[in-house]
Amino acid sequence: MEVANSNLEFHADRVDEITDDEYVAVTQETFIGHAIDEFRDFEPVTEETTVYYLYATDNAGRLVGVMSLRELLNAPEDDVVEDHMQTDLVTIDADADPEFAADEIAELDFPALPVVDDDDRLVGVLRTDDMIDVVEEEATEDIMKSAGFSFADVEQSRSSAILESSIPKILRLRLPWLIVALAGGLLAGGVIEAYEDTLEAVVALAFFVPVIMDMGGNVGTQASTIFVRGLALGHIDDRNAMKYFAREGLIGLLIGLIIGGIGAGAAYIWQIDEPYVFELATVVFVGLVSVCVVASVVGYVIPWIMNKLGFDPAAASDPLITTVKDVTALLIYFGLAAVLLSELL
Repeated sequence: MEVANSNLEFHADRVDEITDDEYVAVTQETFIGHAIDEFRDFEPVTEETTVYYLYATDNAGRLVGVMSLRELLNAPEDDVVEDHMQTDLVTIDADADPEFAADEIAELDFPALPVVDDDDRLVGVLRTDDMIDVVEEEATEDIMKSAGFSFADVEQSRSSAILESSIPKILRLRLPWLIVALAGGLLAGGVIEAYEDTLEAVVALAFFVPVIMDMGGNVGTQASTIFVRGLALGHIDDRNAMKYFAREGLIGLLIGLIIGGIGAGAAYIWQIDEPYVFELATVVFVGLVSVCVVASVVGYVIPWIMNKLGFDPAAASDPLITTVKDVTALLIYFGLAAVLLSELL
């Protein structure tokens, strides 16, 4: 029998850094009765440890089979393990990425998976309970990156990277994506300048520009955060991406209809004495609906595109989303205003 103490570490780069080495393993020639005795004698160091399987190895320590505890107890005690073990094995490579391992466990719905090295030698097990903290840490790291942070050393805590690094390093971490956001702001300013005549004719339009842009920013940030977390946890992949894109577009539309209705109502009451009040309310309504839909969709699509192109989807998402939704929202808002309020220009 092989048992040892569990040694879990988070922010790991490889599966073998988070492998639990409290397990029961016997050689394939072991009698069932003796294997049951091994289970009885097993005393895990960690009280929360639950052993679900008996692992069978050859004399070189290579994993060759597995038996569930139920199968073990139902087998005749004078048979050998080899006669009853399952040989169609699902294993995790010790050098695999922890997020990949989490995806495998979630997809297969197994309480534990054996971990093997390059020579198929059993080195430990991964349990579902042990993976929860790992997945949470990885997801939190990706969410932090969505604000424009990237970390050279994933073992270093977020606070240390932000607070204790040198000033040049902090600038390298934060400045590039902020420059992207600045360029987006300048581009949005160019759109406003192009519709200067419209603003001069209907000054009230300017009152709602911050509302349009801020609401788009909030919806886009929500969408990108949900997407990055879903990607990190393995809930979103190539098989279901289009379903989630369409679903997020519908959610954005529903949010836009509610928010747009509130905004249009406020515009109507605010400017009720103006002759163009209905047209203004319509512009605000359509502008808010449009920006919510666009922000929701690009909040999913841009991180996905960055991921497919090999870039970090978390670090690049928010600045690009901000630029796309700002420019798009302003073009829709002022373009519609120029059409509906043309008699005032």
